[in-house]
Amino acid sequence: MNATAIHITGIVQGVGFRPWVWRTATQLGLAGTVANGFDGVHIELFGDAEPFLAALEKNPPPLSRIDSITTTSRECRPTDRPTDFRILDSNSEGESRLRISPDIALCDDCKAELFDPADRRHRYPFINCVNCGPRFSIIENLPYDRPQTSMRKFEMCAACAAEYGNPANRRHHAQPIACPACGPHMAPANWEQVWKAAMEHGHIVAVKGIGGFHLACAATNARAVATLRQRKGREGKPFALMVPDLEWAKTVCQVSAAEERLLRSRERPIVLLKLTAEGLASLPAPIAPGLDTLGVMLPYSPLHELMFDRFPHPVVMTSANYSSEPMTHTNEQARRKLEGIADRFLMHDRDIVNRCDDPVCAVHGEQTVVLRPGRGIAPVSMPLPTEACILAFGADMKNTFALAHSGQVTLHPYIGDLENPEAQAILEASIRRELDCFRLTPELVVHDRHPDYFSARQAIDFAKRNGIRTLATQHHHSHLVGTHPGKAIGFAFDGTGYGTDGTIWGGEVMLYDATGFERLFHLRPFALPGGDAAVKQPRRILDSLLFQIGASSANAQLESGINCPTTSSMGRLFDAVSCLLGACETPTFDGEAAMRLEAIADASETGDLAFAIRDGQIDWRPMIRELIDEQEAGIPAPVLAARFHNTLAEIVYCCGQQISARHGGLPWVFSGGVFQNRLLVERIKAVAGGEYGLVFSSYPNDSGIAIGQARIGAQQWASR
Repeated sequence: MNATAIHITGIVQGVGFRPWVWRTATQLGLAGTVANGFDGVHIELFGDAEPFLAALEKNPPPLSRIDSITTTSRECRPTDRPTDFRILDSNSEGESRLRISPDIALCDDCKAELFDPADRRHRYPFINCVNCGPRFSIIENLPYDRPQTSMRKFEMCAACAAEYGNPANRRHHAQPIACPACGPHMAPANWEQVWKAAMEHGHIVAVKGIGGFHLACAATNARAVATLRQRKGREGKPFALMVPDLEWAKTVCQVSAAEERLLRSRERPIVLLKLTAEGLASLPAPIAPGLDTLGVMLPYSPLHELMFDRFPHPVVMTSANYSSEPMTHTNEQARRKLEGIADRFLMHDRDIVNRCDDPVCAVHGEQTVVLRPGRGIAPVSMPLPTEACILAFGADMKNTFALAHSGQVTLHPYIGDLENPEAQAILEASIRRELDCFRLTPELVVHDRHPDYFSARQAIDFAKRNGIRTLATQHHHSHLVGTHPGKAIGFAFDGTGYGTDGTIWGGEVMLYDATGFERLFHLRPFALPGGDAAVKQPRRILDSLLFQIGASSANAQLESGINCPTTSSMGRLFDAVSCLLGACETPTFDGEAAMRLEAIADASETGDLAFAIRDGQIDWRPMIRELIDEQEAGIPAPVLAARFHNTLAEIVYCCGQQISARHGGLPWVFSGGVFQNRLLVERIKAVAGGEYGLVFSSYPNDSGIAIGQARIGAQQWASR
């Protein structure tokens, strides 16, 4: 008789893997054991293992993600065969090869029980099973078992313990298992009535959810939305809505089949949808002022389902914080920080170990683009060509970090902008918790080469304290390698990145691979009068462009060059054109000027503007001159905004053609915050998509930088 040992790595704990193995082996008449280990799941089967392996390949547990399966067979005597199949206790031996599952939206089975008056979990806001519920947000250590989570303080009642211990039950080893008799509870006890009354009276409510607190108010109450905006210090940045169902979303937004799948997915992200004309007219102005898109998400927790059962109307659901601060996630923090912002508080007593914002996504064609990795979408793992442990600190804006080990790199949830001291502390604490959880010490630390980045200084300090090698990577090279690590023609368009010449880059065309890059084209540099002040006052950038083309009066600062750093940033060019066309002169959040410019653009316009490419520079001066001339001739701003987008697509095509003529057959890769712009992506696809292989980043903004850093580090490590 054969006995087969099977070792499986990946997201295989906390997702119902062991009960699946028990059921499958039992159905196939196989005896043996299964156990969680620190390095994955270990199975021993007595008998023919092939049908089991076939079932594992064809129909694995729905929430799992398998990285590797290793099998070893041995001969054994029939008397060695156990009489049944058993699930063993976890052990913490071996090298860590585990991946942590993200938090998963409420499943259909639990939702049915939630609203079944005969079920013992009827209207219980913490209902879950192995197919749904909190994972990453409650875990403290590995292997993933209840004593290693924030659920350890809730002792299971007899009924829950029976389900937990029954391999045939879908709550078998569901670590957050709970019921009204033994699990977490909401406060106040009459929270459903408090919620309903608060929404009806236009109040602001702080609600503790899975990954942190939200601030909520009735979305159709313009006064409540304006009050929330004023109290939160969120002058113009759009709010996301949680809506009762998909049908409501379709009353105000265009929803494609791909967007519908994403909205309904188990990740349940915020999805940016295009507003219809009717939707623009019907929404209160303070929701998404000046924009033609709306961030929409469906309920993803049992708490949300009960909230909408009481108040079946759309609500603003935004991270609970003051502007630029990290999301609040503890009860104590909420009482201290949200006093004066929230009128009512809905809390619970299950601790959030790892805070996790809602993810924000968009759909470009059929591609899901992640603008903020968070609950449900992060952590996310990708393959690497080395087993080495590499820690990548990411960028300062929209910071995330990445940890590579055992041939995988894992991108962790959004932390925030590191200009905020609290976000800096969260980055440090999150990295330390992750390393401790997996019992890892990095062999290489990777960071951005910008000398003033907090993330870079922290990375260098961390490496010095622990005697670890460091590697500095160029910002735009990291963007591109994070999108496609092989040799390619790369277009890296964003707002800011430190260049190898000490200037600010951001409109770069490169020939690159994971080992290095050659800067072949870049936007003609222009000055930023006042440095960072120009980012907040695009009029300064426009004055700089006008100065270069001789269309402005004398400017002492520009003439002297004092405090006028130069840049090749495409993001700053967007800001200047947005100001020129009157779309946005005083942005209140990062990217607002470009978003408003895209929003006003007439998508039916096919014309473009003049430009030149010479000596490796993309000369924007003819384009600005023509925009001014046509504006003076009375051509409407929406037409000119569209022509600006069309011209950038033509610029991409011309640069790409020239490089392809010398390096044919290479893909064209696009990354950087500018490529969050759906209209620009559509125009590029229309101009070049038929001739060349185009690869657009799924993580275009700086939240994806850490992926590229880790891949560059892995390539260097593998090439030692």
